[in-house]
Amino acid sequence: DLVLNVTLDESVFIQNSIRNVTTAGITGATLAAIAVLLFLGSLRQTLIIVLAIPLAILVAILLVGVFGLSLNVFSLGGLALGVGIVVDNSIVMLENIAKGVETRRRAAQATANGNGHGGNDLETAAMIDQAAASSQELESALLASTSTNLVAVLPFLLIGGFISLLFNELILTISFAVAASLAVALTVVPTLASRLLAIPRSSGVQHWRLIRQFDQRLQGLTQRYGRLLQWVLGRKLAVIAATILVLGSGSVAMAMNLPQEILPQIDTGQAELWVQFPPGTTLEENRRAMAAVDEQVLAQPETEYVFTTAGGFLFGSNTSENALRGRATITLKPGTDVEAYSDRLNGVLSQLNLVQTRIRVSPGSVRGLILNNSPVRGDVDVILQGSDPQVLEQAGAQVLAALGEATLASYLPDADPPQPEIQIRPDWERAADLGLSARDLGLTVQTLLDGAVATQLQRGDRLVDVRIRTPDALVQNIDALGTLPLFTSAGFPVRLGQVTSIGAGQAPGEIQRIDQRQVFIIEGRLSEGASLGDALTEVETLLAGVTLPEGVSRLPSYSAQSNNSIQGAVFLLGGLAAFLVFTVMAVQYNSLIDPLVIMLTVPLALAGGILGLFVTQTAIGATVIVGAVLLVGIVVNNAIILVELANQIRDRTHCSPAVAILQAAPQRLRPILMTTVTTVLGLFPLALGIGEGSEFLQPMGIVVFSGLSLATLLTLFIIPCFYTLLHGQGRDGMSAPKRRSRPVPPALAHRP
Repeated sequence: DLVLNVTLDESVFIQNSIRNVTTAGITGATLAAIAVLLFLGSLRQTLIIVLAIPLAILVAILLVGVFGLSLNVFSLGGLALGVGIVVDNSIVMLENIAKGVETRRRAAQATANGNGHGGNDLETAAMIDQAAASSQELESALLASTSTNLVAVLPFLLIGGFISLLFNELILTISFAVAASLAVALTVVPTLASRLLAIPRSSGVQHWRLIRQFDQRLQGLTQRYGRLLQWVLGRKLAVIAATILVLGSGSVAMAMNLPQEILPQIDTGQAELWVQFPPGTTLEENRRAMAAVDEQVLAQPETEYVFTTAGGFLFGSNTSENALRGRATITLKPGTDVEAYSDRLNGVLSQLNLVQTRIRVSPGSVRGLILNNSPVRGDVDVILQGSDPQVLEQAGAQVLAALGEATLASYLPDADPPQPEIQIRPDWERAADLGLSARDLGLTVQTLLDGAVATQLQRGDRLVDVRIRTPDALVQNIDALGTLPLFTSAGFPVRLGQVTSIGAGQAPGEIQRIDQRQVFIIEGRLSEGASLGDALTEVETLLAGVTLPEGVSRLPSYSAQSNNSIQGAVFLLGGLAAFLVFTVMAVQYNSLIDPLVIMLTVPLALAGGILGLFVTQTAIGATVIVGAVLLVGIVVNNAIILVELANQIRDRTHCSPAVAILQAAPQRLRPILMTTVTTVLGLFPLALGIGEGSEFLQPMGIVVFSGLSLATLLTLFIIPCFYTLLHGQGRDGMSAPKRRSRPVPPALAHRP
């Protein structure tokens, strides 16, 4: 029976990647819903939030289609990241409506009791009025909060480079999700709340033991937090100094020890084997060697099947014939660690007795994912440039010998070595005297190598060429080649050796040029666990003692240039995002002090992100930069919630900043914890990085997850310290300067 094996099917990787990202988003939404149920203790309110998440995601998908984007790892990753973000607006809106309804219901109950009538239910019309009033109270606040999330990612759309090219779809998808969450929070949530909260019957969820104990613990935590915050504010200068010292020095130390990369290594479930044989290797010798390699590969327990080509390689309909090359695509069993497998197999194949043969096994890469302008597809490139091919070849061998001591990457020449050949050099003066032209000599040599079509035979309805060829033994015999006849224009026979010099020589396997100058390119593949930054440093160390011949120079590494551009993008994109967020808040508050207080959460978040990267030993790369910029727009929301209520209390009671923040912080503890926990749980599956394709977005999830977690904890204490410090203490609550602020929503002013 004929059995067909699919040797390469990239759709499997794409489908698995999309499935894993989708699963991460659904899991994150489920965890967020559970957290909402614990915090709210209401099945109806939880149902509203659970419905708001898919509605916002569906609106985002609709916008993705309107703008012509495709569903891929990037766009779906944006939706998975947006799951935790989109729920914030709905939670704040729902909580405000619920508190307003509760306040109105108590007032109605008090009036009914005064009139001698019982009941505590509100009519549907009253519920609709309250939902509309509560939503109007938060329109401007939610719009400002959402704007900070949107403007933080705006720099990605303004700059060029491969970072913008790769992450445009992800950034746009997140922006669509955030904008959709605002629309859902302002329309769907009030509509559902006005209907569901009017139902007189209760599900009794709030009486469940788990939820009741959680609520009691949260109330006790709120009381302890208020007392601890009062103690901290009494020592705010010492707390601020200690925080800056610990986080500042610790973050710098950890950041300097973090590995660097351009993009994470993506597990495609395949490994690539590349073999380069020494000059003079015949096709038969190539086949025997590749058969021995196949035997070792198939002996590995993780190998599912192998597709091997000897004498070149092929991809689709494109073929490359080369007796010095061999290649194999190794498909591994699901769950295999490709990097560990590649390193172990490299050790096994190095034991084969293949003289002057270079063999390398490396994890498979995603086709079409180009990170820089490097002429190689490897992780590291070393390029030498010179005008003399022989001197350049010698310099390349010298550099390769030095790189042989490298431990973080394996290095191989990108081109084949010079190959032996028979060279025929015409004597043009002698040929001209005999009346032989360059065309005559060229046709003779071409006939010698390719043969000539003497006639054609008819087979049915088609013609078949009859080609006369020179025996291979004659072509490879220098003395015999010289006896081949040529005929002058006068018809006299002349032997080929009389008008040419025939001898053995070396031909370059491949001529490579950059900017019209010949180069020698060396490609490096990272070893398991190695980072690009460390490998580049190792290259500089190893080549520091190498003296290149005169006329040979080393070109700047394209990998190093891309790595440096990523490191520079950290400050450029981060600075632009912080500036735009600060500008939006300055316009919102008509002040510079409050935006400055709120922006102080950004370094706290970045310190948390660095801590998360250091603990997980995740390299700094393009996806980390995207996560850091997203973090800038997300983390300020908690500080906005805290500072907003403190300002409202000061406007209402004219108290000092310290008194206002001590009243506002405990009241805002529940919504801050609720929005943070839901966002963090929504990102948790993505930060775990489980499944194929998840490695690409995992660094982004780690940065936002760890940064938001630490920043929230510190925001509850550090931001009140900065708030009282920058606003001044005031005396008896009367000396604090009066500021302009929006009217205080009644429901917000009395929120517990």
